[in-house]
Amino acid sequence: MPPAVPSSPWSRLWAPRRLAWWIAVLFIFGSACFGYGAFAANWPRVPPQAMATGAVVGIVFFIGSLFFTTAAVLQLLEAINGDVANAGAGRASDRAAWRWFAWRPRNAGYLSSLIQFAGTLLFNFNTGDALLHGLTWVEQDALIWGPDMVGSICFLAASYLALIEISHGWWSFEPRQVAWWVVIINLLGSVAFQVSAFYGFYTPSPEPGWAWDANLWTLVGALCFFVASYLMIPELFDANANAPGELLPPSNAG
Repeated sequence: MPPAVPSSPWSRLWAPRRLAWWIAVLFIFGSACFGYGAFAANWPRVPPQAMATGAVVGIVFFIGSLFFTTAAVLQLLEAINGDVANAGAGRASDRAAWRWFAWRPRNAGYLSSLIQFAGTLLFNFNTGDALLHGLTWVEQDALIWGPDMVGSICFLAASYLALIEISHGWWSFEPRQVAWWVVIINLLGSVAFQVSAFYGFYTPSPEPGWAWDANLWTLVGALCFFVASYLMIPELFDANANAPGELLPPSNAG
């Protein structure tokens, strides 16, 4: 019999035994929540009225941030332990090898995951505080805009570190690689979130146009993250995917 022809990575979308698959799925749901929240905030007449109220939109944003944080935790664990199928399962020796914490400041992938995790935590505070009522504009800037701005900076830094990881340098142009498209689209999404954060600043006299622009750029960023998260699934089966890169020559520590 002739050897079986490997299936295309684009046709293989089911891999629940892969940690990276769960990361991608969780980021997809988180991106969808942010995308819907931003869309419903700017175009409230399009969705059903009950699904476009300020309270519902705020809750959707908060749920999306929880998806982001869960995915970021798994991505950090993946950077520490590798893409394992069932954490903690199997032989006792395998369970003992699982690590919940590490410090690898020379590894671009690890730093990217760590900084992104910090950013998702800040988005938890940002979206959670947005559910509070009766805040002054100063309190809104401190509790909502501040975490949003710093979290967006974290996402931007994490996205660029991910580019360093797959490029093995400060920049690369590899449009034939799925992994390259994942990090580039993620980087564009992070830029959009950063622009959204600038427009999200609260002033003594509210600027309605600023809120609309903030939601628009949040929508753009969420769409970028959604596409990049989807591409992470066929990337799992891409035989040409790049190996993790180092910021500096590896040392014996970590």
